[in-house]
Amino acid sequence: MSVGSVVLQRFIQKNPLAVMVRCLSGQVMCEDLDQVFEQHRCHCYEDQLKFSALAASVAEIALGTVENPNQAYKAYRHELQVSRTAYYDKLNHVETAISEGVVRFSAQQSTQLLKEIGCGEWEVLPGYRCIALDGNHLQKSEKRLGVLRGLCAAGLPGTTVARYDLQSQLFTHAYLIEDAHAHESSALDRVLEDLTPRNLVLADRHFCIVDFLWRLDQKGAAFVIRQHGRLKGEPMGKRKKRGQSRNGTVYEQNLQIGSGEQILIVRRITLELKEPTRDGETVIHILSNVPVKEATAIRLARLYHQRWEVENAFHILTMTLTCELKSLGHPRAALFLFCMAMMAFNTRQVLLGALFAEHDQEDVKQMSQFQVAKAIVGPTEGLLTALPEQEWKTLVPQSLSGCAQFLLEVSRHVDVKSYRKSVRGPKKKPPSRKRCKAGTHVSTFKLLNSKT
Repeated sequence: MSVGSVVLQRFIQKNPLAVMVRCLSGQVMCEDLDQVFEQHRCHCYEDQLKFSALAASVAEIALGTVENPNQAYKAYRHELQVSRTAYYDKLNHVETAISEGVVRFSAQQSTQLLKEIGCGEWEVLPGYRCIALDGNHLQKSEKRLGVLRGLCAAGLPGTTVARYDLQSQLFTHAYLIEDAHAHESSALDRVLEDLTPRNLVLADRHFCIVDFLWRLDQKGAAFVIRQHGRLKGEPMGKRKKRGQSRNGTVYEQNLQIGSGEQILIVRRITLELKEPTRDGETVIHILSNVPVKEATAIRLARLYHQRWEVENAFHILTMTLTCELKSLGHPRAALFLFCMAMMAFNTRQVLLGALFAEHDQEDVKQMSQFQVAKAIVGPTEGLLTALPEQEWKTLVPQSLSGCAQFLLEVSRHVDVKSYRKSVRGPKKKPPSRKRCKAGTHVSTFKLLNSKT
């Protein structure tokens, strides 16, 4: 056995999650990204700096192994082969079409790997491909750009409208909006282009636009979208009670919306909640064109609740990955980083698929994503140092099927129970505060000793 094989076995025994992530990264962070660049570029071009090298450096930021672009440049300066100024210039001018193409490429690679692993898709609603749509506004950036200096107002880099596949649990598309003041609905034309018949869109009320709903119906697609307060419509017939769901009482009524040629009759499902939402609402209305014979009102009310899975995915991006940096104020750079984080999320889903294949499903579901992220980031630098890229490629299969088999073998060494979430008890009501005669400070030492 070679020295490299011995080192790899040690990492598999001690840090299997880091080994799995590096194996997966080789399938998505590969030279094929240069083809993605060529397919989607418009004004960008490649000279000395390869897009795959740029993407690999930004992926390090997304994974948390480096903290900022400056550190990423230092770590990859030999692969980049350009000056720091040229690196930043390239990063700030990655076209949004290229960033969107990266997300689609990662979804395709992740889907194939999940199939090779033997991880089946979740069934959501038979006969439909269910998709959750949601927008994410990037946080304000530091005022490093010349146009932002001297302004009191915050600079916003842009918005991402994400398409999340509920069957595979992957981000399949990203629709990027550089103008942070533009509404999420400005991306709907591109969303419609990518939809096919029997797709079912789950979305919040921001996407409840008559033109969008009508065009979805004309395309043979379906929707389950919360009704916006500005969309009134004309009720048809009496409201009927359909039963109880876990969140409240469900009612149904037909509703005519639109005008002129864009008239559409939809099902309006009303859910009277047992507990108010965080906004204090006790009643929500959901619009759908799914036929009654294919889904009951109660089924659609439960289905709408699954829209929160994309919110959970955004939460994981924020808590376990670096999807935003305040120091990245240029819209294209900030949006590119967010897309690289979405690629990292898709890679994480394949890792979970391998764990599901080899371990008890409930144990895997109870794993803390934060602890998993720490277990990956910590040993990664040592793994990269101990096994350089050329040696790594000789030790680990590079084909999709070989990679899948390797992932399954390594996943058996993961002690999933050691990453179990910490569940705290119910919060206690804090005691009422009392004023102190001595002023604004007390001695903790005296207070502790006064109780004994």
